[in-house]
Amino acid sequence: MAKPSKLIAGDRIAYAAKFLRNTGQFTGPSGARRGIFVSYATYGGHTDNYARVHWDDEAALIASGEGQYGEQDYCDDVRINGSLVHAGNIAKVGSSRFALNDL
Repeated sequence: MAKPSKLIAGDRIAYAAKFLRNTGQFTGPSGARRGIFVSYATYGGHTDNYARVHWDDEAALIASGEGQYGEQDYCDDVRINGSLVHAGNIAKVGSSRFALNDL
């Protein structure tokens, strides 16, 4: 599988169509979720495999206090750095990975 093209800070992103299909997310909010790419991140010793994203629904999720958003340390990290997402699971809006044209 070809490595996805590099995202640039400020790119408008969404979950990649292939990721949504492979995880069975045919309905629900994930397909409509959008955000802004912040940067690539090193996590677990892997460089560029993860990304930081400020999702459009970030403030609402933090305000809900549900799940991981009930932990203050996690919320502080998300506010400052963005959410940590596997870079292979996101795509620039309008790209072939976004539209599932890469199969």
